[in-house]
Amino acid sequence: MEIAQYAEGQRLVAYFPLTTVHDPELNKDQLYYLVLLTDPKDGMPFDYNQVRVFSWNLRKHRYETAYRDRNIFGLLPVSVGHETFEKLGEEPTFTIRVRDENGNAANQKYRLEGVMVKRVLAPGESPVRAARAVPEHAKGRHPAN
Repeated sequence: MEIAQYAEGQRLVAYFPLTTVHDPELNKDQLYYLVLLTDPKDGMPFDYNQVRVFSWNLRKHRYETAYRDRNIFGLLPVSVGHETFEKLGEEPTFTIRVRDENGNAANQKYRLEGVMVKRVLAPGESPVRAARAVPEHAKGRHPAN
């Protein structure tokens, strides 16, 4: 897989194609990916603790990180799709599940606008703050967690 080299020592949990872009110099379609990663250890209480979106840079002909969220208490499943937005048209979307600060499972929805990832909130919806995933070696140093 083309993006596995960008895992930076983390365990790849899952990846999902979001959209494609055509690179005319390579005459090839390149995927944008949603990638879920975790620490390279077994027995963690979360399914993943990092979310990244990799986009294809048409000028440099390589993948780059378009979005990154780390140290979240991520839960499976995750969903990807497309949705029509007023003034924008159809855009790729993804929804991740996280444990919130109260210990409840909550969904966080995002859309991809070009290479920008933006949070999507329904009318009247307040953003849910994900609980932080505290690595085992740090538990003793952070009494608030």
